[in-house]
Order: sequence, then C-alpha cells, then structure tokens
Amino acid sequence: MLLWFFCLPPTVNLKPVKLVPGLIAFGVIALVCLVRCARFEFFEDLEHKTFDMRVREAAKFQSPAATNLGFVFMDDDSITKMANGSLGFHYGLFWPRLVFGMLAQELKVQGARAVAFDIVFDELRPSDPQVRMAAGTGMESDEFFAAQIREASNVILAATEKIKPAALFANNALALGDIVTEPAGVLRTAKAFRPYREWHRAFRQVAADPDYGIDLGQARIEKNAIVLPRHGEEGITNIIVPLDKDGNFDLADFVGDKIPTGMARRAKPFTEARMWHMGIVLAAQQLNLDLAHAQVDLPHGRITLTGPAGLSRTIPVDNQGCFYIDWSVPPEDHRRLTEESIQDLLSQYRRRLKDQWI
Repeated sequence: MLLWFFCLPPTVNLKPVKLVPGLIAFGVIALVCLVRCARFEFFEDLEHKTFDMRVREAAKFQSPAATNLGFVFMDDDSITKMANGSLGFHYGLFWPRLVFGMLAQELKVQGARAVAFDIVFDELRPSDPQVRMAAGTGMESDEFFAAQIREASNVILAATEKIKPAALFANNALALGDIVTEPAGVLRTAKAFRPYREWHRAFRQVAADPDYGIDLGQARIEKNAIVLPRHGEEGITNIIVPLDKDGNFDLADFVGDKIPTGMARRAKPFTEARMWHMGIVLAAQQLNLDLAHAQVDLPHGRITLTGPAGLSRTIPVDNQGCFYIDWSVPPEDHRRLTEESIQDLLSQYRRRLKDQWI
C-alpha cells in the first residue's frame, strides 16, 4: 500500500475559508453541472407541460378566429361506401386518383377559395382504373386528377423536404405546402417554411428515369461541378455535370445540340426556394398575401407578409423559424368549422354530373 502525504513548509500561513462565499460558489458549480448533465430536458418538459395546461385552459374561452374553414374527413363509413358500390364504384383502401379529382372539382363548384390535400401524391399509378366519360372516351386516373386540379386552379398539394408530388400533379397545382411535423407526439409548433432546391427541368427528368438511379437529394455541389451519385449495379459510375465560372451548366450535356425551344443552353442547375407551411399557404391564398416577397427576420423573431392596399400580417417565430400553433378551433366546433364527409361530397358530384360521367 502506498500512502501519499502532502507536507506544507513551516513558513506557509493558511487563511480561514469563508463559509458563505464558498457555499455560493459550490452551489453555482453544482447547478451548472446539473443543468449540463440534464441538458435542459427537465426544464423543457416542464415548459411543455405548463404550455399544454395553458392551451387547455385557453380553449375554454372563445377567441377570434376565421369562420370560413372547412374540413373533409374520411372514416369507417367512407371506406364502406367506397367499397360497396353505393357511390357508383367499388374501391378498396387503395383509392384511385380519380376520387380526389372529383373531390377537388366538387369543392371548387361549391365555392372553396382554396383546397389543400394533406396527402403526398408522390408517384404515378398507371394501374388505376380509367375514368369513363358518357361520350365513351376514357382518361387515365392520374391524368384526370391533374386535369381537375388544373381546372380548379385552387389546389395546394402536400410535400416534404424529401417527398414531393409527381411532376404531373405539382405542375398543375396552385402551390405546394409543407406538412412535416416534428418532433413526433404532441404538436405545439411548426416551421413556417423550409428551404429547398428547385432543380432545373433537365435534372428532374434524369432523376425521374429509374435507369439512372439518381436521387437529387444526395447530389454534391462542388466548386466546378455537380456530382450525381448513382445507385444500382456495383461499380456504376457517378454522373458529373460541369459548371462554368458563373455556376451554370450546359444543357447540351443532357440533350445534345438539339436544345428544346424556349430553353436557354446555359442555366443554373437549381434555385433556392422556400416551401411554406400548408396552413400559411392557405391563409396567404385567402388574404392574397405575397409569400414570394416575405420579410423574414429570424433574429428578431418575426416574419412579415404583405398584400394589396397596405395589408400586412406578422407571424411571431423563434430563431429557428418555428411558430406556435393556434388550437382555438377544435374539430367539433361547428360554429366556426364546416365539416363534411368525403362520401357526401362524392355523392353530390355524381348527382351533378350524372349525364357526363359513368
């Protein structure tokens, strides 16, 4: 056994330690260590719980809110009627796109200013049944849906950072709306917008071809080139698209010398854009607010949207661009929220167009 002794020279005088300052210093150090170890989770949980309590208490009092909101719901009865033929067709849980085309058109006819689908239509489904018109002509289900949302001109489609609607639908929609909610669980806040890249049409077409195996989300932006990683057979080489000193690519690298009419030979591979939260897109459509020229001031916690005749709306946000969600209108509040089932709207659509659609 080894014993360590610490001996002070006989000339050193020890001063008595003051108890109160020592305890304060110890307490501060202990608190810092505790907070560091806890990583503020305790305080965050406490804030969340008290926030939920405040929201539930506030819901007991009616506050100013829009009265022109509508909600189309699907329930067990919807599934049953869609399958038993009472709506004129027999579809299981995998409903064809023509159903949503009918819904979009019926809501437009009934006066909806904007219609938002909280469903990501990220791929085409050529196997869906065709729409048969009374004249005997037919139309693919996907094409019918795209035609209906183009004619309605008020449809907002759901999207996320990684999953976006198929080009056939996105190109005919009024706008896209972000529907990402994080973290999972109780929804208290949402991001006002998310930055994303809007790729040039040439890049989108290449990515849409499964033979290339390209995911634009994994593209690498280098100094003089864009590298498109390919997935598939072992040893397959990546696609490298050269960029000039201005950051433009040459369209001839994709299509050869036959440049499509109306397209510039040199262009930016993508533009930076914002995808706004679906609720904000809906509100902007109703109030005619200009999302393209939003004044975003995250350091000061505000996003300002402007419209005609000096109209202005400010959204309070944190430094991450998140805003608190106003839960003042519960789903059962029929005084301020119009609610209808999808099967009722489809029945109305069929009755209105009974001589034009089979």
